[in-house]
Amino acid sequence: MYTIFITGTAGSGKSTLTGAFSDWLRSQEQSTLIVNLDPAAISTPYEADIDIREMVDYERIMTTRKLGPNAALIASIREVVRHVEELVEEIDSHEVDYVLVDTPGQLELFAFRKEGRILAKSIGKYGKKLMFFLLDPMFCTVTRNFVASMFLASSIYLTFQLPMIQVVNKIDAVPRKRIENLESWSESIDSLIVEIENRSKGMLMHFSKEMAQAVHDIVSSIPMALVSSVTMEGFPELHAMITRVVGEGEIELR
Repeated sequence: MYTIFITGTAGSGKSTLTGAFSDWLRSQEQSTLIVNLDPAAISTPYEADIDIREMVDYERIMTTRKLGPNAALIASIREVVRHVEELVEEIDSHEVDYVLVDTPGQLELFAFRKEGRILAKSIGKYGKKLMFFLLDPMFCTVTRNFVASMFLASSIYLTFQLPMIQVVNKIDAVPRKRIENLESWSESIDSLIVEIENRSKGMLMHFSKEMAQAVHDIVSSIPMALVSSVTMEGFPELHAMITRVVGEGEIELR
């Protein structure tokens, strides 16, 4: 069993990718289980098999404890961790090929709090685990935003210490040239530095260069997949990459 934690900044398309990739896997006769870990999700583009909204009432917590939206989210995730054994038992009761875990829209809620580490450690402990870090090409085609995303990806990689794939989502929504730029920047620090120098100046340029040089070695070692959740382009390549990243070689689809 493969457990995949799908992370990324708000708006990067985590939930849409979760649903689309599950549909694609099922079309290839791979069984899947979708887990929603976002307690504040109003709706999802998939039908979750396991949904923490059934365990934790975010609105009730916000009202009864007189908390703001962000504090209520933190309290909700803490409540989920109190039920982590129940959550894990329910997940483990299903014998599937893939468990897709859709993490909260607010990246920091899962990625930079101890509750996220507890959940990532507890879920899928008897199978293979990895992470997707989603990149939004409409955001990352600006070099300083790409550098910021590199920093986030490396931070998550070091925090969870799980195999990771960078997934450039929404490739159907931007010109191919922009996608090629992202690939080039990811593979070559020289290409990225030249673009930073061309696009910025002063302290911003120097800061962007220093940050890029600091994290590029980490990020360049993390493979990058190009996909579209709308057209499902790139999903066969993403599937092959998953099996390579976890060290088993490429597994044939049924």
